[in-house]
Amino acid sequence: MKIIYEDEVYEGAPTEIIEEFRRESFDTDDYPDSAGFIRYMRNNFVRMTDMPCDLPDGNLDERARYMLERLADIDALEIIEDE
Repeated sequence: MKIIYEDEVYEGAPTEIIEEFRRESFDTDDYPDSAGFIRYMRNNFVRMTDMPCDLPDGNLDERARYMLERLADIDALEIIEDE
């Protein structure tokens, strides 16, 4: 997967991209792993958009992909390549 977020290009598996976001955030101590950070992103998405964002029950990579796709739906990022 390859995305553009705030003029930066991120490339890798969805979980790798989410992990990079987590490491770059100000909340890394509050969210020590990718799963917690995805929940944080989901909660922010719902709060900011008033739109539902029901994460799938799948593995971490499926949940990360879903979250990135929802962010692309609201033009928060652009998916330029999806494997």
